[in-house]
Amino acid sequence: MKEILGNVIYGQSGGPTSIINTSAYYLFKECFNKLENKIKIYAMKYGIEGLLEENIIEVKDNDNLNKLLVSPGAYFGSNRYKLKDDDLNVFNKILETFKKYNIRYFFYNGGNDSMDTINKISTYFKKVNYECYCIGINKTIDNDLLHTDFSLGYASASKFIINTILEIYADDKSYKVGRINIIETMGRNAGWLAASSKLCSLKGDIVDFILIPEKYVDLEDFLIKISEVYKRKKHCIICVSEGIKNLKGEFIFENDLMLDKFGHNQLGGVSIKLCELIKNRFNIKTRYYELSLLQRANSMYLSKIEEQVAKDLSIYALNAALNKENNKMVVINRLPNTNRNNYKYDFSLVPIKEVSNKERYLDEKFILKNKYDVDESFIDYLLPLVDGEGGLLDILK
Repeated sequence: MKEILGNVIYGQSGGPTSIINTSAYYLFKECFNKLENKIKIYAMKYGIEGLLEENIIEVKDNDNLNKLLVSPGAYFGSNRYKLKDDDLNVFNKILETFKKYNIRYFFYNGGNDSMDTINKISTYFKKVNYECYCIGINKTIDNDLLHTDFSLGYASASKFIINTILEIYADDKSYKVGRINIIETMGRNAGWLAASSKLCSLKGDIVDFILIPEKYVDLEDFLIKISEVYKRKKHCIICVSEGIKNLKGEFIFENDLMLDKFGHNQLGGVSIKLCELIKNRFNIKTRYYELSLLQRANSMYLSKIEEQVAKDLSIYALNAALNKENNKMVVINRLPNTNRNNYKYDFSLVPIKEVSNKERYLDEKFILKNKYDVDESFIDYLLPLVDGEGGLLDILK
């Protein structure tokens, strides 16, 4: 057994997912299994914001922990608090609290902005010579973290999107003449979630258009293409990222009046705008579905492989910290023997500074230049992450 320097603290940050509590559960269980009663394990209530208010709880090894495995949302509370480099009072407060509770291992579960938080805290601790090992546990349904094959939360969110579209399709095909259906996913700058709808093609000619932020949209051309598809099929399904842009590179819809705590204009509502454009132009029945929080709070379509990866990643994260790795994020590596039916993986560490405040966009090889669609090869990427038990719905042809 390696020398144990002190206690553990864990926090959740950013948008909740259906898998984030699984990461927490297995981190805690591994702490209890490996460290027994040698240390205390704490959780921040509402992330760094709670830490600054000294709103932390001790986590005990009891049966209630099992509920984490079936609970969507961020059980310990999330936040979007942005640390400012020059706010020494805040960093001193964090240091004071860590010293008070003898925290020497810090795990933060989140996306790129959350990794920025780890980087700033770890850098400050190094500056003041406080020994604490800080590890990032990746999480974001947007799948926009660099260096990792996928981000925890993405697979289950994708599975929900795919099956929701299949359900909408089955409903619309109940009628000889259907409507134009617009499904809006999250995705400010990266189209990974909207691209997941490509897997519906495994069940037939279902999704007609996939709009992603990486490919600018010629609205006039797009409206003509919608009309052509609807005339031919009497049905039409469009999957669109919230962050799609026009030919000028401007968001087609954004709320300039509402900013999050990291200064981003809030998106959401592009499906409504497209719906209005189509109705006004063609007078065709059109309906929009803004999946919004549903795609990340989903507990109906959990990815089994994602649950397993989350478990193994948390165990790896604890071992990394105990081995005195610091200011790093655990990444998932896809192994060469992965195929559509079998996901093979291992883990490694990358410096947090290579991830924080950076974004991974949809791979160029998946983007089609002349079509509002994504390449067939995307199926090979995503299918191993969502298939298996309770995979894709069967749709009667």
